[in-house]
Amino acid sequence: MESKTNKDKRNGESICFRLIVKFYDHLCFPYHDAKEINEFFLHHDIISWQQLLNIFQGIKINKLFTSLIPDQIIAWVDKASKSDSTYKPPDFFSYYSISWTCEINTRELLRRLRKDKNVELAYLQNGPLHPPSVRALHDDTMHTLNSYQEYLNPSPQGINARYAWGVHGGDGQGSVQFIDIEQGWIEDHKSIFIKRLTTTGINCEKFKDHGSAVLGVIMMQDKEIGGQGITPKAKGHIISQWRPDGTLNTADAIVAAIDHLRFGDILLLEAQVSDTTPANRLWPVELEEATYQAIRLATALGITVIEAAGNGNLASTKGNNMDFFRLRGKEILNPESLDFRDSGAVIVAAASSTSPHKRRKNSNYGKRINCYGWGDNVVTAGSYPRSSGTARNRYTMNFSGTSSAAAIITGVAISVQCIMEAKQKRRLGPIEMRAILSNDLYGTPSANGRLVNKIGVMPDLKKIIDNALK
Repeated sequence: MESKTNKDKRNGESICFRLIVKFYDHLCFPYHDAKEINEFFLHHDIISWQQLLNIFQGIKINKLFTSLIPDQIIAWVDKASKSDSTYKPPDFFSYYSISWTCEINTRELLRRLRKDKNVELAYLQNGPLHPPSVRALHDDTMHTLNSYQEYLNPSPQGINARYAWGVHGGDGQGSVQFIDIEQGWIEDHKSIFIKRLTTTGINCEKFKDHGSAVLGVIMMQDKEIGGQGITPKAKGHIISQWRPDGTLNTADAIVAAIDHLRFGDILLLEAQVSDTTPANRLWPVELEEATYQAIRLATALGITVIEAAGNGNLASTKGNNMDFFRLRGKEILNPESLDFRDSGAVIVAAASSTSPHKRRKNSNYGKRINCYGWGDNVVTAGSYPRSSGTARNRYTMNFSGTSSAAAIITGVAISVQCIMEAKQKRRLGPIEMRAILSNDLYGTPSANGRLVNKIGVMPDLKKIIDNALK
């Protein structure tokens, strides 16, 4: 919501929200360090920067994409343009952020920016929302954790990971890598082996159990009580939405991840954003323009992006119909609209764990949804939404929402890609992967079907392996 004060707390510190400004392409403003950028705008008549400084004291302007140097971004955009003939890149160096540390009138600042002749668009970046998602489950109360992970079972109950484990690559063994983007993880949980990257960023304490639950679904290995992820041998890495410079910046996190992935690798987005209506409805992260462009760059490079659909409405427990969402009057999430923009991502909704699977009440839905996964009763690592504290051996028995669903579909995608690589010595591109994961012939329909529930199908690894990967 656009308000006069846009501050939150992270680890006890004051966090300021930011405005994202996109200037018209190829205006050739500087894109190096913050000092140079601020001085340039101060000494050039761009967006009347001196006047804005007088009115909104303490604001600063900086580039939005900070993790990679410009030459790296240019190289990736050039490669994407050559590999995907449909890709029409923006000028990534036209995206800037305006930040502040004191109370300002955000609405007025936005109004002034949007009136400027050099500004293509300006919007308020979301603050640190809870990820799209219990009862704690302690290892001393369990006999075999694996027996509680029923989402691993055959269709129609689950995705039939147990069948995939009998196929070479089905357990994630291979060279396929994936990166989980969210806000925090228990990095030394005893059941999960993950790797930090040079661009991982800040691990946010309050979200560590959520990240561990996500990774547990995908790659958990617990030899003591038998918990196992969908692809326990997968190669997992983490990149935080909290960037090394201390800012919450999902678009930059995606661009940073791109630098570590290659064609056929998997990128998971465990986050959601709110719109600017009084209801504060929650949506997929690609709602924000810069994030959409970062996702589109990833898919143009052949990276499969799995994106949570979001958990409905903060003011109620109902999901949102994405077909009717409008951004500046355009139905960008409705595939039947002329205004639709396709990021190439696989967007995942949440359904009940019981069969026949019904759309979870607070899950978003719509024609843009590609598939669904379990949205409740998911047994995995971590104590989310509680905190494990210093413990490294906690588990939960009810991880939920589009968070658990997107994690499940990511496990399926990794399994499919590793099998494909092992059997046919090639990898699927993101459009091929999405077509398989969303195909009615290879999945379990929801209780009321695709046209009524609008959440697609839950992929069945047995059907995919036996029919699509022959």
